[in-house]
Amino acid sequence: MDATKKPSRGVYFLANNKVYELAVAFLNSFRTHNRELDLCLIPYDQDVDRIIALKDTYAFSVFQDDHLLASCDAISEKFHGKRLGAYRKFVAWEGTFDEFIYIDLDTVVLDSVDFAYENLHRCDIYTSHSNIEAIRQWVWKDSIYEKNILAPEQIAFAANTGFFVSTRHLLNMGQIEAKVDAGLRLKDDMELKCMEQPFLNYLIVTSGHRYGSLLTFLVSGADPTVKLEMWAGNPGCIVGDGKLHMPNFPPIFLLHWAGIWQSDNGSLSEIPYKKLWDHYRNLSLSADVSS
Repeated sequence: MDATKKPSRGVYFLANNKVYELAVAFLNSFRTHNRELDLCLIPYDQDVDRIIALKDTYAFSVFQDDHLLASCDAISEKFHGKRLGAYRKFVAWEGTFDEFIYIDLDTVVLDSVDFAYENLHRCDIYTSHSNIEAIRQWVWKDSIYEKNILAPEQIAFAANTGFFVSTRHLLNMGQIEAKVDAGLRLKDDMELKCMEQPFLNYLIVTSGHRYGSLLTFLVSGADPTVKLEMWAGNPGCIVGDGKLHMPNFPPIFLLHWAGIWQSDNGSLSEIPYKKLWDHYRNLSLSADVSS
C-alpha cells in the first residue's frame, strides 16, 4: 500500500436469519455510535436474505467471495464434521479494509470503536481480552499442556475471538489452510463447543506475528487509555442512557452475551442486562444515522 495513502478502515460481522433479533440490536447500537465507519456483513450461511434486506437502512456491504467462504466451511467440517459459519470470520483478512475490526453479533456497541485501531503499531493481531486463566478453559483443555507443542505463554493467551483487530492480508486463506493439519493434531485438546475460537487462537499464537489484547495493553501500561469489552455474565454493572458502567473499571465499549443468549433455546427473554439490549433492539435510528 502507498505509504502516503490513508488506510481504509472498517468492521466485519457475521449473521444469518436465525439471529435476526440480535442483528437488529447490534446494528442499531453500532450505527448509533459509529455513523460513518464502513461495515461489512459476512454471511453465516445461505439463509441470510432477511439480514441483507437491512443493508440500506444500516449502510453495510456484503462479502461475496463464495470460494473463500466455502474454504472456511471446509475447515469447519474437518474440526466438527459439519459446516459452522463461525469459521467464516477468517475471510476478514481477505476483505477490502486495510485495517479492520471483527465483532461477533451477540454484542451491543456502546461507543465509537475508532480507538481500537490505534494499537496496530504495537501488535499485528489483537483481541479484547486474553491471558485470563479463568477463560483458558473455553479455548484449551488441560490436556494441551501434556502435548508440549505450544509454549505456556501461547496457551495462556487463550483469547476471546468475538472481537479482534488486524490488517488485510496479514493472514490469507492459503496460510490458514496450511495450518489446518497441525491444528487437527490438537483437536482433542480444543474446547470445540466454542466453535472457531480454539483454532483461531492456534492461528494467532503460531502466526509469527505480534499479538496481544486491549486488556494486556492496559495491564502492561502500554496504553492506559483503552476501553474494554464486558461479558454479560459479569454482575455489578450499571445501565443507563444506552451505556454500561462498572465502578472502578475502565470505560466499556462493548457488551457481549457469548454462551448466554444460546440458552433456553435461543430465547432472549432472560438474558442479563436485558434493559440495555432492549434499548438498542427497540431503537429507531434517526435519518442522519441510517444515511
